[in-house]
Amino acid sequence: MADLVKPSIKEQLWHKMRRDLGKFVPEISANQLLMCCCCGRFLPSEFFDLEHLIPQQALKADPLTVRANPATPNNVRSGNLLLCKKPLLYKGSKLYGSGCNSWKGRFYDKPISDILAGRTQDLKSDSRRVRNAHIIGGLMLAYLAMVAEYGYIVTLMPSGRLLREQFFNPDRFHRSLGTRYQILLAGAPFTDSDVGIWSKPFSFAFDRGACLVTVRNFVITVPMSRDPFAPISRHIRMAPSRFKMRPDFSTAFT
Repeated sequence: MADLVKPSIKEQLWHKMRRDLGKFVPEISANQLLMCCCCGRFLPSEFFDLEHLIPQQALKADPLTVRANPATPNNVRSGNLLLCKKPLLYKGSKLYGSGCNSWKGRFYDKPISDILAGRTQDLKSDSRRVRNAHIIGGLMLAYLAMVAEYGYIVTLMPSGRLLREQFFNPDRFHRSLGTRYQILLAGAPFTDSDVGIWSKPFSFAFDRGACLVTVRNFVITVPMSRDPFAPISRHIRMAPSRFKMRPDFSTAFT
């Protein structure tokens, strides 16, 4: 009997994310598409790439004992998600040529790496644009980590639409993003090889319509329209508002 080939991480994520999306879009059972949680487009598998949420450049700075530990390989220390790689078109014109996966790498991986390495303390205090880029980078990482943890319900609620729009504004805060979500608290980078932070880099705590997301050495508050654990009414027409969920699939890109 031939040995069974273990599915790749991308294949595992593809099937996991499609199963989750199917809760909101049963029609995808008849096709082979997946929604990108940043741009909102429905695309086939060849237009998706595996994304390390914590950038690989940050992983290279992890303690040698952690990097050498077979229990904490790169994919475990970073967290993973699928993001699209199809060129972004806005009103028929090319906005960006390599999709959301590359957009995150270009605009967010360095700010995220700076925070995790503790380099934000060295930034000039009067450089507001730089500070904003780091806070927005931390916010976008927290959003993607929540999608990886809780699925498309994070993407499809109204707060998810706001965060998807913020993703494409790396230097300026969205006009609808309150000041509560424009604060990032960071500490020194972790150097202890024994702490569990390497195998579980993200943690979540829900509070007053928001989620406090801890990523290794920093914490940021992410807006949440509803508790992702709250039941969703799928068959009752006159359900209480707290049980309603109206998925928002809107996108500006083609």
